[in-house]
Amino acid sequence: MLRIVHRFSILCLALCLLLLCQTPPCQANEVSVELVWKLGQAGWVEIDVEQGNYQLIVDTTTLRFPAGSTLQVGWGGWAPILRINQEEYQISKGSALELRENNPGSLRVKTPEGKDVVYRGGIQLTWQNSHWQLINRVDSEDYLKGVVPIEMSNEWAHGGIEALKAQAVAARTFLVKHTENGKKVITDSPDIDQAYAGKFVEGEASAAVEATRGEILVDDQSWQPIEALYSAHSGGYTEDAKNVWGSSDIHNVSHPDPYSDGVGGAANRWRFIVSAPVLGSTFGLGPVKSIGLDKFPSGRVISVRLEDGFGHSQTVTGRTFVKAFYPFGQQIRTEAFLGSLFDVQVIKPSLDMYGKSGLTVFLDSQEFSELTKSYQKEQGPLLSKILSSSLGTSTDSQPFGVFIFEGRGWGHGVGMSQWGAYNMAQMGYSYKDILSFYYQNTLVHQGS
Repeated sequence: MLRIVHRFSILCLALCLLLLCQTPPCQANEVSVELVWKLGQAGWVEIDVEQGNYQLIVDTTTLRFPAGSTLQVGWGGWAPILRINQEEYQISKGSALELRENNPGSLRVKTPEGKDVVYRGGIQLTWQNSHWQLINRVDSEDYLKGVVPIEMSNEWAHGGIEALKAQAVAARTFLVKHTENGKKVITDSPDIDQAYAGKFVEGEASAAVEATRGEILVDDQSWQPIEALYSAHSGGYTEDAKNVWGSSDIHNVSHPDPYSDGVGGAANRWRFIVSAPVLGSTFGLGPVKSIGLDKFPSGRVISVRLEDGFGHSQTVTGRTFVKAFYPFGQQIRTEAFLGSLFDVQVIKPSLDMYGKSGLTVFLDSQEFSELTKSYQKEQGPLLSKILSSSLGTSTDSQPFGVFIFEGRGWGHGVGMSQWGAYNMAQMGYSYKDILSFYYQNTLVHQGS
């Protein structure tokens, strides 16, 4: 009997240890966000207390800083300077300042260049390398309220609230994953971590953050947070993480995504047209004569092989090719290059004109006439005048042909497709259904 009791005790202890090992890491109530997206490399900054009561910590001095107070920081030659409530400028003895909130409040941050953003929580300022580094210390759930509506849209709350919930869980999981193992600071940059725009963008999406408060995605075996990746539009087929980031991930694998097909406007189907000379000069070649594409099973391009009319060739990765024509800083439209899921066709001139001059007549066969007419109707000029969709037209005809890239999707395609999630929500799926479809071998878990 004693042996049975003893064995039972050992079994219970082992079970408890197993459960303890499977417990996800605790979620921080506060997160530090380096403000590089809109406020990186700022030399002069003004911070106004909009709401709440703060303390301003300058060197070894702590001052009361209630609503209506103003702090200006800049540089005076070689040293950082500051100005408090319109008083005289003074040289800062140290290189660090902090606005620490006593109760929930918000701060408006402005620069001479016209940047104007409002943040909840407090802000730390550090003078380094001739500019101010700004770090927003904010409650993690308030942070997510500044992430979800800019990664998706507040407008999606009407008929798509479940998609916003899925985005909230994915963004929270990303936060937990990227602040574990001692890392305390993430950035507000969509190119480095995930987009964060502070209180300015808060709206109806905040309800999705509150409805999923504390929930994260974990591996269904280890209960550890996963790498919850996402992009705007999968183009109808998600991508394997290994094909984009170089390492396998059982939670982010490639599979058909019918929910992203037919939705998303410009992101769903796009077309980019570029003349052979412009295409060649982009990659150090003469007018391109032919293009070959190597692809992953999803249809995304691994590499592009270009050959010009002089026998010279160049091979670039699909991502490098996309970056050469991606509309950075421009409005997304159907005549743009948005991802690596594409096919290509060439409209050649009527004669082989490499090495010849004076010929400007383009192929006018029935095969291409409908495509030409379609482009004329939408854009106006003839294909023979095109430099590229982004550069517009030339006054002279382009005698070497044009290449037409027909593509689908927007972004890397790994993990959740945001447009697909929105479509699923409109079809009646729950946020857990959405997460289960896009992330394999996972569970939604209420973090501690």
